[in-house]
Formats: sequence, structure tokens, C-alpha cells
Amino acid sequence: MIKFFLWVLIPYYMYQRADQWRAASYEKIFLVISTFFTFGLLIPYVLGIGNQTYEAAGYKAFFFANNDTTIGFIVSATFTGWYLFKQVKQTKLWTRILLALLYLGNLLGLLLLGTKTGIVYGALLTIVLLIRFFFFQRSVGLVAKWGIGVAVIGILSFILLQGRAFILEAVSGLLQRLIYFYNLYSGDLVRFITSSRSTFLDTAFDTFTGGNLMTLLFGYGFDYRMATWGVGGLVEMDFFDVLFSLGFVGLLVTLGLLIFFFLLACKKRNIYSALFVILIVYGAFAGHVLFSALSSTLFGLVCGGLFLQKESLCEK
Repeated sequence: MIKFFLWVLIPYYMYQRADQWRAASYEKIFLVISTFFTFGLLIPYVLGIGNQTYEAAGYKAFFFANNDTTIGFIVSATFTGWYLFKQVKQTKLWTRILLALLYLGNLLGLLLLGTKTGIVYGALLTIVLLIRFFFFQRSVGLVAKWGIGVAVIGILSFILLQGRAFILEAVSGLLQRLIYFYNLYSGDLVRFITSSRSTFLDTAFDTFTGGNLMTLLFGYGFDYRMATWGVGGLVEMDFFDVLFSLGFVGLLVTLGLLIFFFLLACKKRNIYSALFVILIVYGAFAGHVLFSALSSTLFGLVCGGLFLQKESLCEK
């Protein structure tokens, strides 16, 4: 329960002390987190130590839960990429170079983890950031955009040429794992796409609806589910896990808080608004946002940022 409430307590703390935080100092928190995630994965990889994400694919160094680590790199890559293009005229050249290297490190981390969501997200994020920069960023002149565009294309081409063996190996491992699970599920696309969450959900829902009125209202609790439910003890779809563990009352309270933050996100429309929506969608389908200490802390920092920054994404 403490882990579950981190995403509530952290923004409440920020709300109480909003006037003591400056946007610049708060942004640095995410850049530091991004740096630690990148070094925490790449240094062990270079040293040849750490653990595989799966038996034959992916790498997670000394991070524990794969979904949590993916969430960490998704948040880091999103924030670092946004900050890089936002500060393209406000920072010195060497600072922009360091930010670009950090962003590439985030993308490399997603590639090393070997999750289909992480790899697809990294590619889509890069495309979206480039489109936003070239077509919607009004503070940068056309000549500067062309110069940066040529540099980006050159760097990406160099990376693809020099690192093609590594990239092909990582993608090949992912494809082998996807083929393995597709065959394991006998071609069942629903189980394949949801990574068996559909099976867990069916079992958990049957167990939940078989309870009495009190368990329907207040749930079975986390520990009891994990200890006794077997399949379905953890569905890894956050809203269903809230329902089964805390009941309809707990789900309504949770949705009320999330709706409050969603309305705030719609009003502010800044980088924290984008991250809020991304994490909510991830939690709904892949889980581990609300119930993991690491992910819940990141989500809490994102929600806290909604109280601090007033800048709209459309302004820059």
C-alpha cells in the first residue's frame, strides 16, 4: 500500500511546496534520473556482467522487474528528448551534445531491454520529436533546422552503419522470443498480444466475482491474492489489479484521483501532461505503474510536475 500511494503522496508534497520549486531545478531531477538509468544499464553491459531480460533475448543489468525498467527508460527518453529540443537555442553547444548523447543512451537502453513496447516506443518517440522540432518549433530558424537536420541524419546513418550488427542481434533476439511465444500460445493472437494477461484476467475475474459483498466492495487485498489466487494473482493491468485488490470502492477512489490529474494535465498541456497520459496507457495494458515503487515514484514526480510548470507544449 505504501508503494501504491507514492504516486499520491509525492504530488501532494509538491503541491504544498510549489512556490519553493523552480521549473529548472525540477527538470534537473528527471535529467539526473535519466543519467542514472543509462549508466546503470550501460556500464554493466560494457563490463559483461548483469542479467538477461529473457533467457535468449534482452538485457537488464541489475534491474529487477522488466516492466519497471522499461517504464524508467520510457520516461527518461521522453523527457530527455523533449528537453534537448526545447533547449536547442538556450544552452551551449557542449550541453546540447551531452543531452543528445544521453538521449541516444536512453534509446540504446530500450533496445538492450529487448521489449517490443520499448523498442517500438523509442522509434516512434524519435519520429514524433523530429516532426515536432522541424514543423512546429517556431523559436528556431529555418537555416538552423536544416543544419540540425543534416547533423541528425548523419549521426543516425553513422550509428546504423557502425552498429548494424548489434542492432540486428538485438532485434533478432526479440523476433525469436516473439515467435517462441506465438508458437507457445498456439497462434492465439489475444494471448500473444496481451502476453497471457487475458488468461490471468479471466481467472482473476471469476475468482473475484465469486466472493461476497464485502470483497466486491473492498477487494481481497494484495497479499491474499498473491498467496492464494495462483494464475490471476497479478494480472499486470493496473486498473484490474486495483479492482481485485481494493474492490469497487478502491477503484472509484483511484479513478477519482486519476481523473483529477488528467483534468489538470489537459489544462496545463506540458511535458508532464504527455508523460501522464503515456504512463496511464502503459499501466492500463502492461501494468506496474501504480504498484511498483520505482514506477510509482516516477509517476508521482510526473503528477507533481503538473502543479509546478505552466508552460504549454504549443508555446515552444
